[in-house]
Amino acid sequence: MRDTSSANLGDSSPADFAAGCANAGAYVARTLAGEVILAPKLAAEFTGTDMPKGWTVTPWVNGGTGTLGDGMLTLDGARVGCDPVLLSPRSLEISAVFAPRPDQHAGFGTDFVDVPWVMFSTKWGRRLYTRTHLLSLDDRKLTGNWFDTPHVFRIDWNILDLIFSIDGAKVAHLMVPMPGYMRAIAGNQRLGTQPLRVEWMRVSPYAESGRFTSRVLDAGSVCDWGALSWEADVPAPAGVAMQVRTGDVPRPGRMWSPWKVVAASGHAIGATSRFAQYRADLATSDPSRTPVLRAVRLGYSVAGGGESGGGGSAGGVSSSSLVSGRPLGCQ
Repeated sequence: MRDTSSANLGDSSPADFAAGCANAGAYVARTLAGEVILAPKLAAEFTGTDMPKGWTVTPWVNGGTGTLGDGMLTLDGARVGCDPVLLSPRSLEISAVFAPRPDQHAGFGTDFVDVPWVMFSTKWGRRLYTRTHLLSLDDRKLTGNWFDTPHVFRIDWNILDLIFSIDGAKVAHLMVPMPGYMRAIAGNQRLGTQPLRVEWMRVSPYAESGRFTSRVLDAGSVCDWGALSWEADVPAPAGVAMQVRTGDVPRPGRMWSPWKVVAASGHAIGATSRFAQYRADLATSDPSRTPVLRAVRLGYSVAGGGESGGGGSAGGVSSSSLVSGRPLGCQ
């Protein structure tokens, strides 16, 4: 009887996806979870040690600061915004942690003092509000507790209306045109404990299409490849198409197998080799929305029931599968 040991390889962390490569239309997000999306017009990720280019922190009160650490930008008496001002239509998504204290805001504006502005706001600190101001002020109190944990806050700034959503669910819709120039901005007007924390900000439009090619996945020895599975958010009218190829000696001048379309998550590959690689083609016909590829796993089994070796742990990459430190397929 044939004895096999089963395992899987794949990508699910920022480091995993960063080891692959994206063309100009795709974007590898260095968020805390790690993901691949279509390239946005503007993006800021505050998970590193340096401020993203084109984004500026400004003290709002004397002593105000913006501090990077623990995968977040902590705003204490300060605000952060993209440098350019923009016209509608735009969509803005912000991953942030609001605290139940006054004067924390995130949305569109110039400096949250001069009008116009469109924001999520703690206002007096007890509840979260949607707030807009051009010729008149409109405040709408939201139900639910949106404090102290990360949520994704979205504002669709359209030509004739404004749509507010949290974690993909619409929470307010205003049939109000909001002309003028605004930037993506978040701020905390108060100094002290419980600051506003921001993980990332993204502004549409997104690219129409993009391609991500994974690093080379190394099973450590020749194996039978199983099913390719992935986790993705695919809002209509977006899409994600997956392909995979396999090979035994992935070196320049040596051929991989042809790319094979995988019709749906969980479908078997049906190939035998040591190495594998996948690529994801992302697309959308709505420039305000992007698919999000969050995790990819490729199952395999090695004959003999022994350890899978060098690359046998999930996401392994063999030194022989690299050229000048870059994964093959990114050449």
